Parts: sequence; C-alpha cells; structure tokens
Amino acid sequence: MNVLITGSTGFIGRATVAYLQGQGHSITALVRSTGRANNLLGQGIRIIEYSDAEQDLIDEMDKSDLVINLAGSPVATRWTKNKKRILTESRIGVTNKIVNAIKQCNNPPKTLISASAVGYYGNRGDESLTESSEKGYGFLSQLCEEWEESALEARSSGTRVCVLRIGIVLGREGGILGTLGPLFENHMGGYVGSKQYVPWIHIHDMVKVIGECITKESLSGPINCVAPIAVTNKEFSLELKHATKSKILLRIPSLLLKPIFGEATQVLTNSQNVKPTVLNSAGFTFKFQTLSEALNNEFQDTNINIQKYQRDNTDTDQHKNPYRIKERGQYQLTSDMVLSRDSDTLFAFFSSPLNLGLLTPGWMDFRITEIPNQIESGSYIRYRIGLWFIGLHWVTKIVTWAPNNLFIDNQEKGPYGLWWHEHLIIDNHDGTVTMRDRVIYRIPFWIFGRIAHKLFVKNTLMRIFRFRKQMINLRF
Repeated sequence: MNVLITGSTGFIGRATVAYLQGQGHSITALVRSTGRANNLLGQGIRIIEYSDAEQDLIDEMDKSDLVINLAGSPVATRWTKNKKRILTESRIGVTNKIVNAIKQCNNPPKTLISASAVGYYGNRGDESLTESSEKGYGFLSQLCEEWEESALEARSSGTRVCVLRIGIVLGREGGILGTLGPLFENHMGGYVGSKQYVPWIHIHDMVKVIGECITKESLSGPINCVAPIAVTNKEFSLELKHATKSKILLRIPSLLLKPIFGEATQVLTNSQNVKPTVLNSAGFTFKFQTLSEALNNEFQDTNINIQKYQRDNTDTDQHKNPYRIKERGQYQLTSDMVLSRDSDTLFAFFSSPLNLGLLTPGWMDFRITEIPNQIESGSYIRYRIGLWFIGLHWVTKIVTWAPNNLFIDNQEKGPYGLWWHEHLIIDNHDGTVTMRDRVIYRIPFWIFGRIAHKLFVKNTLMRIFRFRKQMINLRF
C-alpha cells in the first residue's frame, strides 16, 4: 500500500518504517527536517516536509491508502506553559491537520492508525483498565482524550480509525531504557515509588500491533498497546537491575523529583494496570509476554561476540596483506544473523551506505557527507558520527566488492587505529541466508585505549550491533 507516516524519525517511527518497508509498502514520511530524516530512515523512503499549504496535504491524502500518525513531543520533561502548548500542538494540532485533509480529499485513505497513550486513564491504582474504562483526570488524560477525538473524526469520511493507547515502549536505544539503561549498567539504578503499575510493551510487539491494525480490518477504535502481564514499578526496576547486572538499586522519593519535573512527575508516579483486551480478543500473539524476556532481549548479546583478535596463520586473503591486519589487529567483533531472504536482496540492502543510518542508533547522529554515484572496489565514503557531543569524521574505503557474496571496507581516517569490516552473505541449504559481520579493530593510545575499551568502547559497540540486528529483524 501507499503509506503516509508522521513521527517517522522517532523511536517507534524508525522501527515502524523498517517493518513497513520489509512488508513491501511504499512509504512517504512527512517530516519537519528532510536532512535528519534522510540520515535516519535509509534508502527507498519518499520524504516530504510539512507544508503550510493545506492543498499539499490534501493531495498526499488522495494518494495514500493508509496513514500512520505517530507524531508527538516527549512528555517526560517539566511542563511549563510553553511545553504544554508544544505537547498539544504536536499531538492534537498535527492530528487535526491530518483529519481535515482526509475530509477534503477525493479518495480518503482506507485506514488511519493514530497514536495515543495510556495516560488517558490517569492515576488508577490497581484497578484493571480495559479500552472501555473511563477517562482519568488531569492534563495528560485531557490531552489524550482530545487527541483521540480528533483522530476519530476521520470516520466521517469512511476511514477506519485505530487509536493506539501506547504504554511504556521498551527498546535499549530509545524511550525509558535509553535513559535508564546507562544508569543501571553503571550501577546507579533507582526507582520512584514501588506499588504503582507500569504498563509496558516491547518495541518489536509495538510495531507488530501496527501491522495487525493494517491487516485486520475488524480492529478499530481504542486499542491498549501493552503486554499482557503487568508489573509494579519496583518489580520493573528489579528486573532491569537483573538484566543489566547492576549492583545498586535505590528508592528515590517522589518529593525529590517535584523541583525537577513539577507537574510532569505524574508521568513517573501514576499507576495504570492496563490490559490488552482488544488485542487478546483479536488473537494477537505477543513475542514478549513477560518483562524478563523483553529486558533480556535488550541487554543480552546473543550471537554478538567481542574478544581479543586471534591471528590466523592459515588466512591467506591477499586483500589483508597491504593493510597488515594480522599484525595490527587487537580485537575482533563477530555477529551472525539468519534471514529468510535471497542473497541478491540482502546484498543490495547492506551494501548501500544510504541504509547505514537506519541501522545506526539515533544518538550517534550519523550523517553521510560524501558518497560516489556507484560503489565498487576502491570507492571512498565519507561520513560523520557524533559521540558524547564530539563530532568524528570517518573515511572508509571499499577494499573488496563481490556482489551477492562479500564486501569489505577499511577505515582510512577515523577514531580507530584499525577498523576492518567484512560483510559476508552465505547461502544456506534450507534456503535461508546468513549475514555475517566480522570487524577486526585496534584502539589507539596504548594502555589508555585498552582501559577505554574495557570501560565503554566495548559496550558501545555491542549496543550498536545489537540495535543493528533488531532493525534488520524488523526490516527482513
């Protein structure tokens, strides 16, 4: 289908784009910055900027079979008067524009999938909350109600509307785990309150819920996007402590947060025991039903391994000789994935530098600065990455280019003493394909580099390749 999506560069949005593209849909991303979107969304996505011209959006609606509205500014910040205005405009304002365009177009989209949040229910203690439960009280509840009412207006044009009441979405490189993960991994874990219920859902299941709404036309109206087994905040924190192997877990009094977050403290302290009643009735199968399964998936390194580089004297690859890989190699990273696609398709995807951004965590601020018209042996690619507010310029050279089988790139300029990256595509007897990454690298600055590798470089590389695998799983 032709899909128009807002919020495509956000945490849920990027995963959704990867999944939709893997399903064969044609995607148009409506964004505020085309440059940022080009860096984050990969190849094959049509990107257009928000326009003040109402007719432009009407024309887009006429071409769209499906609209996915995931726009919304983050709520976990202090709610000043101006911030409340931004929260309202980024949700209700954007949704109003979309729905008004749907009402005025000649060919209304068949389906609108629009985000909302479990904040709709307010603070409800241990009460079991289903889609038919009443709205709660306070700013968030009112915001969600108006947000949903705006989206549901599209039904007057014959458009099926699914309103997603989204819980806390779990993914290591975004949302709450993007904030708490580094703290827990560095043994600084903490939690606010203890008995309030935390409605959560893994990013993989969140994206699959969107897919379910696309294919199952019986779904409409409010849909609770939460895992079936609820936990309290203390249980959540204990599971996160276990998954990250954190040694410390402190209880933080909510009074200490008031001076920082003000009214927004309720985002961290409200209790919502939300049930996925509609999804259960529709027969939806959650991949991650328990919190331990979801967190272990985010913090364990299955099929990704970093160890000291073992020089292989039987390796006679001539491409390595000029680069003295055996002599210079210090560490080796390996990562394997088995995918149900043909090698032609996979090589075309992985060998395009334009897809590197989609496979890279957003916090790395990845940007391509120069790329040749055609990639081949000897090609140079220049890009920039940002780490901890430091901009690093990287130049890589394609050393080997064997379509549908292998390509190797080597860092010519960058932060590593050596970075040799082999991308191998292996056809298996059962019709699947194994995508194997092998990186041989060296950290500069002698003992200081080895200390830095142990303290944070190794963990950062594991995070990057773990994110890469998850996005590939959604894409293929």
